Amino acid sequence: MAKPVVITLTVQTANLYGMNAPSQSQVDGCCTLSDDNSGSSSNGTPEDFKSYVFINNNVKWVGVSRDSGYSVAINSIDYESKSNDVNFFDSPTIYGSGGRSGNASANVKNDPSLLGKLDIYNINFSVYDSGNSSKTFSIDPKLAINP
Repeated sequence: MAKPVVITLTVQTANLYGMNAPSQSQVDGCCTLSDDNSGSSSNGTPEDFKSYVFINNNVKWVGVSRDSGYSVAINSIDYESKSNDVNFFDSPTIYGSGGRSGNASANVKNDPSLLGKLDIYNINFSVYDSGNSSKTFSIDPKLAINP
């Protein structure tokens, strides 16, 4: 049954925030993705994580900190144009709601030709410390259309 899907980015914030110029693999190692529709990663990395979403339904991205005193804000979701993928949304960039714990949300296009396709995208997010300082990172998971 078609439904909205919530994708949660959980970050080891104290560890990631404390790194000086971390590599992408270090960023990935501090991040875990999950969703409320049985999304998974066959090798455990965010890059391999695939969420199954539904045509003409909402997708919401939320950030969660594993450590007290920190927060995670979803700044934007950017379509990453590759030869084998398509943009599931009307805009190439979905902006977050702003603030220290902002989320992003958008509706998948009402287009049956999306069935069987992949959308490779970037989650751009910020980790805030207990003050107002933040550091920005990104990861690049995938979306697929649920049949």
